[in-house]
Amino acid sequence: MRKQMLLAATLTTFVSGASIAETLKVALPQKGNWDTGIVEYGVKAGIFKQAGLDIDISYTQGGAATVQAVISGSVDIAMQTGLLGLIGAYAKGAPVRVISAAMTGSPDIFWYARADKNIKSLKDAEGKTMAYSAAGSSSHLLALSLLDLAKVKGKPTATGGIPGTYTQVMSGQIDIGWAVPPFAIADVKSGVLNIVARGNDLPEIRDTTVRVNFANAEALKTKRAVLVKFSEAYAKALDWSYSDPKAISYFAEAAEVSPEVARESRDQFYPKDSLQPFDIRGLDVSLQQALDFKFVPKAMTQAEVAGLFDMLTPKAK
Repeated sequence: MRKQMLLAATLTTFVSGASIAETLKVALPQKGNWDTGIVEYGVKAGIFKQAGLDIDISYTQGGAATVQAVISGSVDIAMQTGLLGLIGAYAKGAPVRVISAAMTGSPDIFWYARADKNIKSLKDAEGKTMAYSAAGSSSHLLALSLLDLAKVKGKPTATGGIPGTYTQVMSGQIDIGWAVPPFAIADVKSGVLNIVARGNDLPEIRDTTVRVNFANAEALKTKRAVLVKFSEAYAKALDWSYSDPKAISYFAEAAEVSPEVARESRDQFYPKDSLQPFDIRGLDVSLQQALDFKFVPKAMTQAEVAGLFDMLTPKAK
């Protein structure tokens, strides 16, 4: 009888413990990037499991596709998405809410061209096609801003993900491609490709929140406590990723590069502070860009977009 009681108690504890884990559907754009991989690294390290979360990951091509996935409710949260696209969606009444910052400045994104095309800077981009991932993405905003800064009339063109963009550049369909490390870095080092521009070439961008993590407004109402757990676990996963060498191994595996290239890419292109999740910086700059690049039909004030932000990530103690 005593053994039966102990077995019953053990089973009850197991079932109770198993029922604690709650599933969250999370969309990640651009598989294989360091910044979008933080959630994956946290899952592999068991950080989200320790928080009682079961993370169901899916991938998008970025931009409007990511926003639509959240609006439709097919995912609860999306990571590393362009803020301008969300400002535009919110202005149209979309049920989206920013829950944390994701990328301050744009130290990671760069644009490149085949060396034999003799495009060495954006001054050489007049009339040339210049890639970005998808409408409303951060690469879209940056491409427009960089062309404006260079005072040239290029042809911004949606090309989707990084590997597909590379194929279009190498085949001659696109003049200037976009990427983030470690992708294409080997070709840059060997002289096959020239880096034409970098996101942080834009002075106003360097201390401005370019990408954010966001959720469906309904999910925030019905799953708020779970989303708070997620945000806390994400902050822990971010810290862990910059302190444990296993994160570099995960990055190298996902990007299909050596650990040395993975570490160099992280250290040179992804300073930890650029991924800080706590503060939305330079909102006035973003609102002006949203107007300039027609993400919104009229100027908006910070007060008018205050409802877009429902920050869940706690300040570091």
